[in-house]
Amino acid sequence: MTVGNEDGSAKKPERPAPRPTRTIRFGDLDLGKLGGEETPPKKAFLTVIRSRADLGVHAFIEGPVVMGRDPECAFPLHDLGVSWQHASITPHGENEYILLDLDSTNGTRVNGKPVTAPRILHDGEKIFAGETVIRFSLADEMDIDFQSEVATLVGTDPLTGLESKRIFDEALDFAVRTAKDGGGALAVLMMDMDGVKQINDTHGHLFGAHVIGQTGRIIADCMGDKGRACRFGGDEFSAFLPAYDQASACRIAEEIRLAVETAGMEKDGIPLAPTISIGVASYPEASVDKVLELVNTADEALYRAKDRGKNRVAT
Repeated sequence: MTVGNEDGSAKKPERPAPRPTRTIRFGDLDLGKLGGEETPPKKAFLTVIRSRADLGVHAFIEGPVVMGRDPECAFPLHDLGVSWQHASITPHGENEYILLDLDSTNGTRVNGKPVTAPRILHDGEKIFAGETVIRFSLADEMDIDFQSEVATLVGTDPLTGLESKRIFDEALDFAVRTAKDGGGALAVLMMDMDGVKQINDTHGHLFGAHVIGQTGRIIADCMGDKGRACRFGGDEFSAFLPAYDQASACRIAEEIRLAVETAGMEKDGIPLAPTISIGVASYPEASVDKVLELVNTADEALYRAKDRGKNRVAT
């Protein structure tokens, strides 16, 4: 039955009563009590937000921190515009942190203004050193977890856990320029797995991806803090070792080769036995004007390792 008005026209459905509205002013709220929880304590936190090689690098400030190109600095930076020991941050009282320029060559700025005397840092301020920009934050655990996840997504190859190729390439460029300017040694390893195609063809690409991921973790374990490594593409890897000459780099390469060969990899109960071939090139043994020349020299050595029967190290 159709419901209508007294004049016979169709009756319009009634609209539901509007919900009561409420204006919330955040200045009137105790945000720490929302959900019945106290405001979590905040910690001082540094995050690199602009850099060629260090994007996403982050660290707590739990004591005096020195930033600079010196690898021994608590917050090392891969930027030739940064001095060896560029600036320091020192806790002072509760949630107060003092920034001091350490007579750096190119100076330190905060929000674009030069730092000429000890300066108190405030939450969210940006520290400029060379081409690097670092954000100072007072962050709680949730903020820090978020920053860590973002840094992982930006800087890590998801299959192997090694750093991304973009970040690796910038770090290698920095390492080459540092070695040439300082007269130090630098070795590059180019690596290519043997047998991955056969694994893919026999068992499927998930098995191939498994051995690539396992190999990346083996390389990371062998490298430790001696250098840096990345997945170059597919089942190829690259690494560099600052201060390593050809002989010492070959020993690390042989350690990687042997570790892959004897890893005893398997998936779903199926044994998998890939190996790896490695080419090594080093500076100053190899004359280098650009990064690509050193990489190409290591790549040529890799081809020699393949031609000599695979699963070996060549120079």
